[in-house]
Amino acid sequence: MDQLEKFFEDLFVKKISLTLPAKAREVIVTIAPWVTLIILIVSLPALLGLFGFSSLIGSFGYLGAHFGARYYIGLIILLIQVIIMAIAISPLLKREMKGWKMVYYANLISFVYSLFSAYTLGDIIWSIISLAIGLYIIFQVKPLYK
Repeated sequence: MDQLEKFFEDLFVKKISLTLPAKAREVIVTIAPWVTLIILIVSLPALLGLFGFSSLIGSFGYLGAHFGARYYIGLIILLIQVIIMAIAISPLLKREMKGWKMVYYANLISFVYSLFSAYTLGDIIWSIISLAIGLYIIFQVKPLYK
């Protein structure tokens, strides 16, 4: 995993000469815990579905629906991502490297989830673009964590 992190750091910090301004990096680090919390809240309906509480989220179109194994495996991947993000909030508030690492892992898991749930080539391409943008931002702010 360290080799993958080093590869991404070389790519998004050393090989790409475009860097975010210091003020933008500071803003990103300041709002990161709150964005993470919002993502957790938005993920709640899908997680309720994972645990069989579909009647609580019926207004989201899940009521009475029957899904296959792919759906449930995707939700398990999402659950893992959400747990990692929940763990990240406190260290992100303290600007600890542990928080940065958790966001990095959550981003990688999000990529796996998006590939797993992709149905078209466009979905796969968008997943790759989203990963690249997310990793660029994550590695730009890495020096601000201790």
